[in-house]
Amino acid sequence: SHFGSSRFGSRRRRARAPTLARLPQAMSNELVRIGSPRLAGPLTDMLVRLVRRTPWIPWSVVLRRTGLAVAAGLAGGAIILRVFLERMYASVMALPPTAKQLEQEDQDANPLWRVLPALRGKLAWRQLGDFPTPVHRFSLSLSKQAGDVEFWVKREDLSSARYGGNKVRTLQYQLACWEAHLERSGKHGCGLKLLTLGSGGSNQVLATKVHAAFLPLPADTVEGIHPMPDEPEMDNTLNFLSSLSVPGLSGGYNTGGLRLLAALGLPPLASDSGSGTAAWVMMPGGNGPLGVLGQAGAALELAEQIERGEVPDPDGIVVALGSSCTVTGLLLGVVLARHAGLRAFRRPGFQIYAQPVHPGAVRLQRLFGLLTSQSLPLSIGRGIREASALIARLGGPDVAEEALAAMHELLVLSLDRSISGKYGAHSGASRAAKARYDEAARPPPGSPHLWLCGHFTAKSFALLLKLLEEDLQQSGRRRRLLFWQTKSSVQPRGGLDEWGAWQEQRHKHAGLAKWGMIGGVTGHPGAVGSCCGAGDEMRAVEGPEDYRRWMTSVQFPPAKPQPAS
Repeated sequence: SHFGSSRFGSRRRRARAPTLARLPQAMSNELVRIGSPRLAGPLTDMLVRLVRRTPWIPWSVVLRRTGLAVAAGLAGGAIILRVFLERMYASVMALPPTAKQLEQEDQDANPLWRVLPALRGKLAWRQLGDFPTPVHRFSLSLSKQAGDVEFWVKREDLSSARYGGNKVRTLQYQLACWEAHLERSGKHGCGLKLLTLGSGGSNQVLATKVHAAFLPLPADTVEGIHPMPDEPEMDNTLNFLSSLSVPGLSGGYNTGGLRLLAALGLPPLASDSGSGTAAWVMMPGGNGPLGVLGQAGAALELAEQIERGEVPDPDGIVVALGSSCTVTGLLLGVVLARHAGLRAFRRPGFQIYAQPVHPGAVRLQRLFGLLTSQSLPLSIGRGIREASALIARLGGPDVAEEALAAMHELLVLSLDRSISGKYGAHSGASRAAKARYDEAARPPPGSPHLWLCGHFTAKSFALLLKLLEEDLQQSGRRRRLLFWQTKSSVQPRGGLDEWGAWQEQRHKHAGLAKWGMIGGVTGHPGAVGSCCGAGDEMRAVEGPEDYRRWMTSVQFPPAKPQPAS
């Protein structure tokens, strides 16, 4: 037979036997190292049985050639993904403000303009929310022996009564530039689209639709799509239902991949608009230079609050890391504050502690350092370079090298897989952190509780608890930590029939019926203290009476028509 020929003779097989004997265990060790220990044992056993039962097969040669084919396939896929991300990253353009924007917005309300006045009036910007967001001091009982500890919270959750959270700042420049693009397009604006994407429970999709409607932008120029599923949890379901209730177009659950390719003008698919102009497609989480500038403004706002004595200069900031937009902006903002001479972020050993919420991000950082890459879209280093270059082009200082150095010196990435867990759902550690918060955290009188969602903020709160407990176990001083609260305190319900839209989508997408859940654990502030969430067992949502009590009715302005062609 072919496998008995001289090319695959017994001598060559015997020479490779020791390598083959070690192969299963080597693969097992690698799986453990990259974070898949549950696969290691079964895979090792399977490989051992396969090699022993097929001694006539030259496994070394087969594996080498198969590996080359797989490597070529992975390389090709990586190139396609890179092209896709680069197109997306470049599709949202930085544009100068319109006369209407300059007239309607108080330019002194922008912290970036206050610190870098050379940028004033050169970039489209909308306030969108209620700023500055307050900083509150919380207390928490870690144990009877330790007593209470304190931590501070930057209340980005209170950035808007319509829908708050960190996405409001992410959108300040992006929606303003889209508004400017539509105005300058005139009648050619007909058919243009701004696409925002995220998983089923995306904060980004919901925030984009809410704040676009309040500018107001024509509802049919903004579309939210959900090409990626996430785990079935009540908080995710609430966001999806909210998105269906507010103005703007809604794509289907777990669909939209081809739509994105068409919007980006990737061959062989046509451009999204009929005029040959590709749509603007926002990166996941709103990442990109404009989103990073919004988050840098948040850090500068905090620096001003520190200077005014509203909050002590912290030893560290604790924040969730999803798309990396917020973390990138905070790093850049810290550097800009120091560059401008603000008396903030000056404590010895000051650091930004970031908790990735996606297990894939943890693995890629462990293996390749992708989160801090300076070339890949969605990476912190690339975001720093692009946003710094934009500031310099607009007449501000070039702080790129200083900010990249800060990324290596100030940023601490938590690669704790027990905290990251699955994407879009609670991990064991985040669920325990949510329970600890419910039992032992106390906001200042009159201040609302924090919404600790399984997607993001419960995971960063688990990191905060870990840091506080480390301080208790050490004899040194306790760090003064500030928690960056990114999840909105408001769950909006607009005037559209979200339940009718849900039922219509459920008929088209079978997975939605199994995904939409109510009950179980929710981070909703109204559920704090009720058994760490909604209290009852998680079950499929059956009607609006199941969820509307968790929502806040928001009155949207009349829809603005799109320019006629």
